[in-house]
Amino acid sequence: MSTVLTTVENKVMTIQLNRPEKKNALTSEMYGAFSDALEHAAASDEVHAVVVTGSGDSFCAGNDLRDFLSGPADITGPSPQARLISNFVTFPKPFIAAINGVTVGIGVTMLLHCDLVYAAPNARLTTAFTNIGVVPEAGSTRLLAQRVGALHASALMLLADLISAQEAQRIGLVNEVVDDVLEYAQSKAAQLAAKSLDSIVTTKALLRNDHGTLVDQIHRENVEFSRLLKSDAFQAAASKLVR
Repeated sequence: MSTVLTTVENKVMTIQLNRPEKKNALTSEMYGAFSDALEHAAASDEVHAVVVTGSGDSFCAGNDLRDFLSGPADITGPSPQARLISNFVTFPKPFIAAINGVTVGIGVTMLLHCDLVYAAPNARLTTAFTNIGVVPEAGSTRLLAQRVGALHASALMLLADLISAQEAQRIGLVNEVVDDVLEYAQSKAAQLAAKSLDSIVTTKALLRNDHGTLVDQIHRENVEFSRLLKSDAFQAAASKLVR
């Protein structure tokens, strides 16, 4: 059976890491399959949002260290790992995580590229990088501080302690802690998928833009706002509201 499963329903693709016996630790093959799924979702008119989750009792236990030890010693060039991280950064549509149980390493840093993060009450998170003598990846040394603040980021990255889902919510790493986490995340994805894709994709791009001054950002917003005023989606929605 595939170690990365995908399904599409109501314009929502669910990507399920499917290696429960290893707590969904990522192999190079899984990195490639995950990238394939995101690239397909980005290009497909039938997918408006993506939910990522794990099978069994875990979300993702980070990298499979045995696989990593046998792989390339340098990931600065082309590699399955670099390809997936690039896809995290460039994925244009809503990207939502539904995490449960063990969430380690890349399992945590990928959350920083998600637009919404929901956790089951049993989720436990640790960056773990310093525990095994390496540094964090996926831009997380910048993104984590932006998400949770410098002091929380230092504690999470340097101490690499295990934190609960409730603590992750308190510091702003998780939106909500819910019982039926996958069902809840899929419902939020379906809510997004029902909206104008152009509006959602453009809003995400604006939210992710951290270049230039506030004046630059306002100008960019005004350009996109003016463009979308001419869209069929706006004309239809506005016409309903003014009747």
